[in-house]
Amino acid sequence: MTDPDVSLAVGRHTKIDRTRVPALIAQYLPVEICIYYQVVPVALDTDSLILGMVDPQDLAALDYVGKMLAYSQISVEPIPLTFEEQQDLIAYYFSHPPDPTEVARLRSQAQANRVTREVPAPKAGPETQMAPAPNLPPPAKQTAPPAPPTESEETVQQLLNSMLRRALDERADQIFVEPQEGVLCRVRYRQQGILRDLFKELSESVRAKLLASMKRMMMLDPALIGEAQQAEVERVYKGEPLVLQLRVIPQRSKEGAILNILRGEALQKYQQNQNNIRVTEALALAQQTHQMMQQLQMTLSSTVDKLKQYPSPPNSDWPLMTETLAAIQAQAQMIAAYQQDWEKLNSGS
Repeated sequence: MTDPDVSLAVGRHTKIDRTRVPALIAQYLPVEICIYYQVVPVALDTDSLILGMVDPQDLAALDYVGKMLAYSQISVEPIPLTFEEQQDLIAYYFSHPPDPTEVARLRSQAQANRVTREVPAPKAGPETQMAPAPNLPPPAKQTAPPAPPTESEETVQQLLNSMLRRALDERADQIFVEPQEGVLCRVRYRQQGILRDLFKELSESVRAKLLASMKRMMMLDPALIGEAQQAEVERVYKGEPLVLQLRVIPQRSKEGAILNILRGEALQKYQQNQNNIRVTEALALAQQTHQMMQQLQMTLSSTVDKLKQYPSPPNSDWPLMTETLAAIQAQAQMIAAYQQDWEKLNSGS
């Protein structure tokens, strides 16, 4: 199946060939940098790298990318991308590993361009004889680099952070990690009741690492796979309190997940509901305690009355009995005090 191009109406760069993006990332700009600075290399134009940027005015991103490309001696030509287009290209990279042959070709081209710029050819004038070429060793044979390893956990953690930033900035209330048939995974978020794509095609390895990162974020065991899990944490984003609720859903041999994002009015309603549940539980326990105290007080009163019936010590255990009675009476006084506190609290509510 042929993947459609991402169209961009920016000057002479009207289209981006997505199939070239993975190799450009592998050769010139690691995906971690692309995620962090919200950029992606989209084309190579002679001596400049066409860099798609969510914010083309981000001087820190341009400066960092420029330093990374200094060795290759190519310049940066930024073009604007929407956040959705940048995320789509990053997702394409994760689901389509770069072709080692294409990466080797780009590397060979970069080395050739660098040598050409560092050692310019001598200019021959009308009265100048060309000097004989020195005996240079033959160029090293270019071999295709090994296939890139599976994306690291740090890279996938940055991918998760990028997902969360977008969902939070767009006031989403849920994120869905949905394994698909085959080896791909889709990630969507719900915004005002409408489902929107975060990533349409993530590879199986990225899906597994993404779920592990989400579990760690929620203080769950990432090694526990195939069992339903859920957790809740409180966070603050841009000064706004949040509650994140993760539910891990086993799906055959894979796992999916739903991340609920509570904030604003939804968070207030949730907290009020939780407080109501706590109050109901506390009242039920208090009522049980009250009944137990009444029963204990009746038992203590009966015990004291029976002990008073003895006119003299019945045996040598009387001193111990007296101490026990004093302790029981003290406990009875404490219970009575607690009962008064309970009655005040109950009358005040």
